[in-house]
This record gives sequence, structure tokens and C-alpha cells, in this order.
Amino acid sequence: MSDILAERHPSTRQVGRWLTPNPHLPAGAPATVAAVMCDTRDRLLELVGDGPEFTVALRHLVDAKDAAVRQAIADSER
Repeated sequence: MSDILAERHPSTRQVGRWLTPNPHLPAGAPATVAAVMCDTRDRLLELVGDGPEFTVALRHLVDAKDAAVRQAIADSER
């Protein structure tokens, strides 16, 4: 688990873990997209406190990451 997540509320930690890049992603754009979303998570963790709305924000970021990674994989298969 990221050190930045270690001291956060359990719901923040749980959702935040889904933004850690998967080491099995294809190199190139898919891995880069995942890394950008992880960096975004870390920046938000520095700026925003724990609470229900932050958990929702992280869930939306997970959804956005998943969609962007899928598109990057589709683009690389063209």
C-alpha cells in the first residue's frame, strides 16, 4: 500500500488501492494512463481530507482510470 494511503480512513484506503497501477498492464499508453491516475490520486490525498464525498470522488477516478486504460489498450491493438 502506498505510504500516502497508510494513515487514511479505511474507505479512502480501500478505494485508493484500486488506483495503484497494475504491473500486468501493457507497457506504453495503458501503463502511463494508470500511472497518471495514481499520481492524481496522490495529489488529491495531499489536498483533500477524508469524508463521504472524497470517497465518491475516488470512486469516480477509478471509473475514469478503468475507461481510459481500456481505451489505451484498444488504441494499441489497432
